[in-house]
Amino acid sequence: MVTKKFKFANGDKVKEKVTGFIGTITGTCFYLTGCNQYLVFPECKKSHKKPNGHWFDEDRLGLLEEEIVKPEKVRGKNPGADMPAPGGKREY
Repeated sequence: MVTKKFKFANGDKVKEKVTGFIGTITGTCFYLTGCNQYLVFPECKKSHKKPNGHWFDEDRLGLLEEEIVKPEKVRGKNPGADMPAPGGKREY
């Protein structure tokens, strides 16, 4: 199994250095080329519409605040169950 060290953690609040995009890390991934990336979602505005998250390379992000969202506080009963299965049904 391959393991990789990440500079930031899920739940950290970060700012993208080029555009100023600010949000919370909700996912991480790494590639064969050695690149770490983070999925960052901005805060939901007053419209309460789900905002779009964006993937950024690790070196483009700066830490604003550690663990503003604690993963254990939002982890679902069935991790990964926030997306409906094809046909809209899940089998457990």
